[in-house]
Amino acid sequence: MANVIKLKKGLDIPLEGKPVKEIVDAPRSEYYALIPDDFHGVIPKVIVKAGDHVDAGTPLMYDKNRPEVKFVSPVSGEVVAVNRGERRKVLDITVKSDNEQTYVDFGKVDLTKLSGEQVKEFVLNAGLFPFIKQRPYDIIANPEVSPRDIFVSAWDSAPLAPNFAFVSKGEEKNFQAGLDALKKMTTGKVYVGMSVQNTVDISGVETVLFEGPHPAGNVGVQIQHIAPINKGEVVWTLSAFDVLLIGRFFNTGKVDFSRIVAVTGSEIVKPIYVRTVAGARLDSILGNNVKKSNYNQRFISGNVLTGVKVDPMGYLRMPHSQLTVIPEGDDCNEFFGWATPGLDKY
Repeated sequence: MANVIKLKKGLDIPLEGKPVKEIVDAPRSEYYALIPDDFHGVIPKVIVKAGDHVDAGTPLMYDKNRPEVKFVSPVSGEVVAVNRGERRKVLDITVKSDNEQTYVDFGKVDLTKLSGEQVKEFVLNAGLFPFIKQRPYDIIANPEVSPRDIFVSAWDSAPLAPNFAFVSKGEEKNFQAGLDALKKMTTGKVYVGMSVQNTVDISGVETVLFEGPHPAGNVGVQIQHIAPINKGEVVWTLSAFDVLLIGRFFNTGKVDFSRIVAVTGSEIVKPIYVRTVAGARLDSILGNNVKKSNYNQRFISGNVLTGVKVDPMGYLRMPHSQLTVIPEGDDCNEFFGWATPGLDKY
């Protein structure tokens, strides 16, 4: 039986706009973008140019510090722009999607017959390694360093966050395959943290159940309560949504960046789950589902606490499985509002 860890400290912020358990398919986005800022500490080296045709899984750039860490296109199509900012900083690489998608064929392999180094090599070549983070520092993991343990959080306790147990229905084999791949890459244990209210059936790993308010679902909090990191130790962490990407890859031999995204917030007409592809433009996901208003609205890729403010015609960031739309809040005119106790605000 799985361990249950009960946490008392924290706070669940009661925001409006929780998604109903219903999934709809988003229309194909015309444009997709890979944004280097989504990956901390990366110095990107772009290896494509405008006019190049790429398949889903074709490398678009790599990390100058670690050339083996590649970043691939989520879709097939034409590279239409490599947008740069001040001092030629790479802002994004934009791909215009093909009507019919083509994929790089990495070949299906028998995961049980691969060594840990071979699994790691496949994940690196597929461009999925950037989704593996290391602690300390929460940066892309160093593939040359073997982790003590690997931690996966299958519970996002942030406001209005997607329910992984619901989203992963029908993908149980992919999730298990992703966990099996992670087991190959460590001599330690793979821990999966879940909510006591929403569990997923898995085997071969350590399942730990958590109960309590946010941030009980944060992987850092879970590490502290399961097996704290000591000086000199390194552990790897992943979101359960990213484990699905790895599992799909080993089950199909191709990179499939499909995501089911929770469209949330008080400014959404019908908060719901939408099936799309990571990096898609927001208009393809939101459609006419945003309320008409005479005040400013804030569009967030992610949740209200740790998400990224984006333009309404911006893109779903690669690591995110949630979109949030809320009032900007710049129309309030309260005298000394910042200094008042706010007893009527919560």
